[in-house]
Amino acid sequence: MESRRLFRTVESPERLVHKVVDQFEKLITTGELAPSTRLPSEREFGEQLGVSRTVVREAVHILVAKGLLESRQGIGTIVREVTRDRVTEPLGWYLQSNGATTEHLHDVRSILELESVRLAAVQATPEEISNLRENLARMEARRDDVVQLVAGDEAFHRAVAATSHNPLMVVLLDSIRDLMQEVRLQVHRHPVVYATIVPDHRQIVDAIQARDSVAACQAMQQHLDHALLFQREFLATGAVAKADLFAPAAAK
Repeated sequence: MESRRLFRTVESPERLVHKVVDQFEKLITTGELAPSTRLPSEREFGEQLGVSRTVVREAVHILVAKGLLESRQGIGTIVREVTRDRVTEPLGWYLQSNGATTEHLHDVRSILELESVRLAAVQATPEEISNLRENLARMEARRDDVVQLVAGDEAFHRAVAATSHNPLMVVLLDSIRDLMQEVRLQVHRHPVVYATIVPDHRQIVDAIQARDSVAACQAMQQHLDHALLFQREFLATGAVAKADLFAPAAAK
């Protein structure tokens, strides 16, 4: 009698758990499970998925650890909203513990900002260019308010990144700029900074409006070089420890 396989390999509980986790992640990332959605009970979910309550429980634990779900007393398990802070804060701790420097941030920022401004020069809409002009005007009106000036500076670069029409540019640029919040606030107190960055920004907008991607990149590079120079001069004064630059804002 020819030997043949009569039984299929039964999937391990661990494999089932990962399958449930994968299904949850797809539902969350596609928006089918919206933020604040309350999940059914373990028993009900297990019946829907055709798995045991133990498998559901383990999958939920993994998703909670990943930050996609959270358990609330008296409410149950709900879908968490993915926010910018949940991305940027862990990155800040990672950089702080792995010896990142302002030079490293400058390198990464240059890659992001130069590509953002190149794309902006190619595809910026009239409304987006007008928004950049308005942002520049607000910076000029806030030259005596350091906090507002810094906010305007950040908003300007974020607007350029948004004009790239690539949402990842905005998220990645946000994570890097947040790490430099303290030094940026201190550096902007120097009177020469205002007289330098505002003309830099104006050149950037002019190049974007002219649809000149080469000039836009050159203007952005000049601005980034100025920023790095100011940061180096500020750090040389010893006004703030380098390690403090990379602490997430929530920790300060």
